[in-house]
Amino acid sequence: MFVHYLGPDYDFYCCHLFNPFCCIILTLVLDPMSFQTDKAWPAGLLTIFEHGRARHATFENRYYGPYNKLLSHCFGSGFNFYVAPQSPPRDDRRDTVDFIVFLVVFDSQDKPVFLLEVKDDGWAQKAELRYRADIHIRDRYALMLDECPIPRLWGLSALGTSVRVYCGDTTNYQVTPAAISRPQPSYVLLPSFLAGEWDMDILSQEGFEKMKEIVNDILVQTGNVNV
Repeated sequence: MFVHYLGPDYDFYCCHLFNPFCCIILTLVLDPMSFQTDKAWPAGLLTIFEHGRARHATFENRYYGPYNKLLSHCFGSGFNFYVAPQSPPRDDRRDTVDFIVFLVVFDSQDKPVFLLEVKDDGWAQKAELRYRADIHIRDRYALMLDECPIPRLWGLSALGTSVRVYCGDTTNYQVTPAAISRPQPSYVLLPSFLAGEWDMDILSQEGFEKMKEIVNDILVQTGNVNV
């Protein structure tokens, strides 16, 4: 297990080397900041991502801990929400290595309110992999949308830190953005297919503002505005 100390103003960051589901975040913050009052991502969070990327480790050990910490920061340290990893779906159509990091934010009644699926950075560069990433997050919605207790189930598909925002409507079961079918099943996808759809960096100011918009919507809908 690695333990990273980020300085007196930040958290200790611990991550198991071999099993991402054993990742631990120790909330030993001496000067805590609330996501609701932040104007940008805390420097300590950006440092965690930077350290994760710099380590010569498997993909899941580079991104599981940082994304776990990001969601924990966004949804607060109380007991109204919690972040939990999910196992790959049992489906013979897919290779389980396609599902590396999948986190769900649950409310206190164990109902899903936010989805995050993370794949390696290189998935953004290939049309076929972008196509699969889109299918995979939609499959997650197919399994979890009916369990969401609020009007919208927000989700992110992240290829490294490049993200695409999804939203599932729990009334009509529509997921946006609309799915784009494979143009010709017998042909290889053109390199331009879904290009630019993962064009927002979650760690940018734009990513911060979008995440704050999403979290605020969830807090309002769940009656946890002051979390």
